[in-house]
Amino acid sequence: MKEQPLKNEAFMTIDLKEIRRQTPGVEDHIHMDNAGASLVPHSVLAAQIDHLQLEARLGGYEAAGQMAEGMDAAYTSFARLIGASATEIAFTASATDSWDRAFYSVPLGPGDRVLTGFNEYCSSFVALLHAREQRGFEIVVIGANARGDLDLDQLEAEAKKGAALIAVSHVPSSSGQVNPVVAVGRIANHYGVPYLLDACQSLGQLEVDVEAIGCQMASFTGRKFLRGPRGMGALYIEAEFMNHLTPVFVTNQSAQWMAPDRFELRTDAKLFEAWERNVAAQLGFGAACDYLLGLDRQAIYARLAALSTRLRDGLAAIPGVEVLDPGAKLAAIVTCNLEGITPWQVREKMAQQGITTQVAGAQHTRIDMDARGIKEAVRLSPHYFLREEDIDATLKGIKSIAA
Repeated sequence: MKEQPLKNEAFMTIDLKEIRRQTPGVEDHIHMDNAGASLVPHSVLAAQIDHLQLEARLGGYEAAGQMAEGMDAAYTSFARLIGASATEIAFTASATDSWDRAFYSVPLGPGDRVLTGFNEYCSSFVALLHAREQRGFEIVVIGANARGDLDLDQLEAEAKKGAALIAVSHVPSSSGQVNPVVAVGRIANHYGVPYLLDACQSLGQLEVDVEAIGCQMASFTGRKFLRGPRGMGALYIEAEFMNHLTPVFVTNQSAQWMAPDRFELRTDAKLFEAWERNVAAQLGFGAACDYLLGLDRQAIYARLAALSTRLRDGLAAIPGVEVLDPGAKLAAIVTCNLEGITPWQVREKMAQQGITTQVAGAQHTRIDMDARGIKEAVRLSPHYFLREEDIDATLKGIKSIAA
């Protein structure tokens, strides 16, 4: 049985003042780069610092031994957050690390077809190209429909022909577009195609329930909307799907050396882990999961939607500003361009006003951005700890640059 999320009744409403009090940095600047790396709460920071101090006193192995219960708890907390079981979770160094460990373990060869989206992230797509050179399978890119969304009719037609894998992103890094991942899951499962989801940008800003989505594999990061530490990723592997994968390498974490000429692989998701790890980051990741589990997540997601809509609508009303996000459903990543001003110039001018922004380049989602004629764009990504006046200050800053 899947482990269900726990609810803390004390946090069932959004106390913005308290959340901001728990967030270092919010008084120093307006952080609009949460799709890059968000601001961590005090509890996440404390979990890491406390462990580093423990390591300094005791040594790494001894400190990890004392924190074994907390390290195990991180698996349980994350599993609750995504609707999985703790045995289906592996911790890695990043979302890309997670995605690669899953993808390269899918047995693919000549005659196989991999279906992926037009807005897939660069790390994933270059891995597809690299593996195609080695293994000889075919890559089929599913395009956009008339609304700019992932074309589900084309996906189903291609899946019906036969496919060995479907790999799509929940939210692309270079736009606020939300791919219809539940509908993708229905198609994948109907035609018996394994489904790898990149949930790097969605975890923490949208509901991510792997059972409802229907994916067999999913990759995650800690540093973005989850508000966890850098250098920490997670991988979900459905228990029933484990025996369909062949890991491309094994470690003393993933295999047990039984005799001089014999080893045994693990049968849970830790098959994909390395034994050596950043224990402080894992504890911080668990603290970030617990922090989000302690909030009213539906209220958090609703607030994020409202803040991003306020930002997107405000940008569209500024002369000389073009909002670039395609599709019918949009998340808390807002991209735009200013007439006659480069995104890097905008980033610098906004930083001078105490507002952190980012630039999304075509190299991040090249097929999508090339097709729309976009070389780079200003990327703004608010989070729930921002105030409405922070959104308005951001709009005022953009307006002053565009004038």
